[in-house]
Amino acid sequence: MEIEVFKQLGIAFALSSLIGLEREQKYQQTGTVSFGGVRTFILIGLFGALSYILSVYSIAYFIIFSVGFFSLITASYIATYKKFTAIGGTSELAAILVFIVGILCGMERFVLATVIALVVLSVMHFKISLHKWAKGIKNREIVSTIQFILIAFVVLPLLPNQSYGPFGFFNPYIVWLMVVFISAISFASYVAIKIFGTKRGIGITGFLAGFLSSTALTLSFSEQSKKNKKIINPFVLAVVVASSAMFFRILLEVSVLSPDLLNKLLIPMITMGVVGILSVIFLWKKKDKVSKELEEKMINVESPFSFKPALKFGAFFAFISLLTKLGIEYMDDSGLYLTSFISGIMDVDAITVNVARDFVSNKVGELSAVTAITIAAMTNTFVKGGIFLFLGNRRVALKIISVFALILVAGGASLVFVL
Repeated sequence: MEIEVFKQLGIAFALSSLIGLEREQKYQQTGTVSFGGVRTFILIGLFGALSYILSVYSIAYFIIFSVGFFSLITASYIATYKKFTAIGGTSELAAILVFIVGILCGMERFVLATVIALVVLSVMHFKISLHKWAKGIKNREIVSTIQFILIAFVVLPLLPNQSYGPFGFFNPYIVWLMVVFISAISFASYVAIKIFGTKRGIGITGFLAGFLSSTALTLSFSEQSKKNKKIINPFVLAVVVASSAMFFRILLEVSVLSPDLLNKLLIPMITMGVVGILSVIFLWKKKDKVSKELEEKMINVESPFSFKPALKFGAFFAFISLLTKLGIEYMDDSGLYLTSFISGIMDVDAITVNVARDFVSNKVGELSAVTAITIAAMTNTFVKGGIFLFLGNRRVALKIISVFALILVAGGASLVFVL
């Protein structure tokens, strides 16, 4: 019993001292103390742990300790407010959370207590970074976030999980779930770009942008390359690295939806991705000198979520689902491959998700699924080369097409090896 109590108090002491040390450091840097330092926070953590440990003997201990603690916090806040007129409540709220961490330690919920303590510590420590990040958030990004939460946690649960139409191709719940899934990947990539910033370099930013939409980035850069005709390799580098990211995005989608399909799919996707990355390394060494300002302007990513594109993807996903089922029913694998080719002209996500789901339900064999997804990826790569050739700077386009040709040859060879 005593060993358990020492363990509870020891962990409460350790976690609360971390937060206390952070507060102490901040007070020393600013020269002001608004609540308490390391000793105060340690005592609060121990106070919380003891309040729960003693509640075994009587719940009155827990009530008295809790009321006493919250009264102390309230009195401290009022006194500080009168002294400084306008203050925040960060330290007081942190103290309350440390008290809760102490209680959780008393309950032996050590993992939850540690998670809460680390979150509090991170929020307190990265104050300046969080403020800078908040200042950089635009209104449309807040709207996009609200819309994403709406479609993921409000609309999705309300949809019927039932199949409709020929061959049961249309399931509202599944279609919308795939919309949420693809949007989540894009949203995470966008957040990563916002956190790391375009200042990290066109290579890293281009790779992350490729997880958003390599086709959209290709379209954007084809227009920019005509306006900046002296810039060659940076455009080539960005388009190739974004297109290479597409292969890894496909692997991410399949790993979530159909992990068993990864064994054979890894070979063509990794091969094409690696060829693209190696080409990027070569281009990086020969990269034209471009100012950081221009490099940042080159990749101007927009918030990836809005209802209209989501609805378009949902409709396209349902359409590809119908084509896939019709193709398999009437033309076997050749019908599936034709559908993959058609889908790849516009988008690889819809066919990738459909094929992965059909593989899980044993409607498509492993080799057929790998071939179909690879065909879509290769078709999409070919189309992006065509986009730049017709819409962009010809010198840039020819370099991109030469790299894409290597990628397609590598993809075809690896697919033959798999088969």
